[in-house]
Amino acid sequence: MRKIKILICLLSLCLTLTCSQLNAEWELIDSVFISKILPAGEKCYIAITDSFNYLELALPTDKLNDKAEAAVKIAPNWLKMNLRDNFLKLDENFQTIYADIIINAEYPYIDEICFEVAHIAPQTLCSSMNPQVLTENVEYLYKIDDYLQYADIIDYQGEDYYSTTKYKILEHGIIKEIELPREIYYWYIVHPKLNKETPDYIDPESGDPTDPPKGVFWRELFFYQNDFSLLPLHAYLDTCIVLWKNEQNTTDNGAIGAITRWIKDVMTFESHPHHDQPMRIYQLRIGTCSAHSYLTAAAARTSLIPTIVNVMYSDNHKINEFWDRRWIAWEPVGPHIDSPGTYENWGWNVASAFNWRGDSYIWDTTEKYSEVCTLNVNVADKDGNPVDGARIKINSDPCVSWGATMGWTDYFGHKQFLLGDSRTYTAQVTSNIGDFPQTEMDTVITNSLVDFYYNWDVTLPGVLNKLDILQDTLPAGETEEYRIVVEYKVPHEILYGENIDDNNRFSKSNSPGHIDFFICNEENYEKYIWDKNFKAFEIHHDSSGDSINFILPTPDAWFVVFSNEDKAVITQDLQGNIKLYRNLSVDIAGSKIRKLFPMLALYPEYPNPFTSEINITFYISDSGDVELDIYDILGQKVKTIIHEKLYAGNYSFIWNCKNDNDQSVNSGIYLFYLKINGKTIVIKKCLLMK
Repeated sequence: MRKIKILICLLSLCLTLTCSQLNAEWELIDSVFISKILPAGEKCYIAITDSFNYLELALPTDKLNDKAEAAVKIAPNWLKMNLRDNFLKLDENFQTIYADIIINAEYPYIDEICFEVAHIAPQTLCSSMNPQVLTENVEYLYKIDDYLQYADIIDYQGEDYYSTTKYKILEHGIIKEIELPREIYYWYIVHPKLNKETPDYIDPESGDPTDPPKGVFWRELFFYQNDFSLLPLHAYLDTCIVLWKNEQNTTDNGAIGAITRWIKDVMTFESHPHHDQPMRIYQLRIGTCSAHSYLTAAAARTSLIPTIVNVMYSDNHKINEFWDRRWIAWEPVGPHIDSPGTYENWGWNVASAFNWRGDSYIWDTTEKYSEVCTLNVNVADKDGNPVDGARIKINSDPCVSWGATMGWTDYFGHKQFLLGDSRTYTAQVTSNIGDFPQTEMDTVITNSLVDFYYNWDVTLPGVLNKLDILQDTLPAGETEEYRIVVEYKVPHEILYGENIDDNNRFSKSNSPGHIDFFICNEENYEKYIWDKNFKAFEIHHDSSGDSINFILPTPDAWFVVFSNEDKAVITQDLQGNIKLYRNLSVDIAGSKIRKLFPMLALYPEYPNPFTSEINITFYISDSGDVELDIYDILGQKVKTIIHEKLYAGNYSFIWNCKNDNDQSVNSGIYLFYLKINGKTIVIKKCLLMK
């Protein structure tokens, strides 16, 4: 059977090649490898250029300093993409601070510290947080590990090195040992941010960030510190040999039961002005469900138990969940353990429940606590193109805070919610190309029915870029002198979104990623960068990977293009290998591929959207007469930033949102045109929002 399959594959390959191609003798003359994070609105290309017959690779810059690059190099392979991506959101000073922490970290702490830097929201990393807390957090993980009987940290070696825990549970009278999934260990044990608090050294008396020794971090405080009126947490865990006994609603339940008893001994359930910091809550020893949930999460993670805060804003309530092969409902006050039906048994009608991740990403868990319906939301621009990264806010009165839940559209402009039954829901979509409705909320479900599917299709007022590519046709008298072979994949994409609760911006990796791909000649490439209709070969939209074997039909300049320009938010993780071959069986004496214009890269502007000024950075490979102009969406020139001869290198300029007459311009989309020697090379769009 295997031989038959091989023969079929060979026959298929032969049918796709002309006789001359089969007889060709191909010599590899150049190759390039791409490993690149390609942000929304960006492209990269490979140009087949000049008489030396080589490949030129044009990529957006990473703008990482040397120390950040060194930190990425020593990170495990599975963390490199996210670490690089988060470094790109930090200015050079913070890049250096956190890179130094990684570079100077000792084994076995490196992977955990890399994870913290990769997955704490940039707003938190760039706050007044003491960076040293990241190292201390991990050091105490390993110290506490030496003490516990029911859990052990294990470290795996190799280029993809990582750590996790093995823990013991009691199930049907038998003690079992289970290894925690890697992502659960890092996100819900290692990660130092629980909910809306700042992961920092905190003065328990005031709740304010304070450097040691007065300021402490919860992992040390809870496990070791004895205030003489209460035993430290480790004393409650002394005799625990299992994480839990798979029993409901009892404190005789391994480490879960011990922490439940500790919480009940520490806390009085009584209304008190709210505080987010676990150390301050511990000092006050009073509070309702929010205070209990934050303290429980900190105590459990201190004890190497993966734990999250679960939010039910529709019922003004917060509880916890811990992990043992699934997320298990846990509220020490009851105690309620593994009994998620408790809340509707109280007569509540849960509209939505969601879990909170340390970088402020949230996801719905309503189906655990209520019978549900399904709401499918599809968001498009006014031309019908899907909008990624649009935030959908869902409300169901009565509800505390900003609403019941929220979510973000994926690459295809889609988001699905599971919502409780017998409720009415309103919603609003917010995006960088506009909102719907502009104000208030739109009613999307009235008196929701169990197992019923609802759809809400939203059209936003703005427009995204769209690559409208026409299929090119081979010219008469085509040559077979050169062949380009492209193998690429997009294993991941990164969705970004801002959480309304703490205004932190998360990064959510999904698999696979998607990208647009095409091959075109120089004439059509110029039309493409001018946003004109153009033609191309090997057109692939929304592709996650492919292998391309393309004979260049003319001895001219050709471009292999990877584009993420039609996305609003999502970044793509692009991996590719491109090879250029020459046909030795064809007489190409005197034939050459003509010289292209100098290589230029107009890097991602920052910030985008912007409100008062924007930083414009570009690169030129050769010296020449360089002009950088700004146009409005109607094609009227607004400002000439620079027009002079420049030498090869990187340049950066600030635009203060004023025109050539020094007058402030209005909000809207502006286009940046970069020219060299009178020839436009690169065009970028940016959004000014005043």
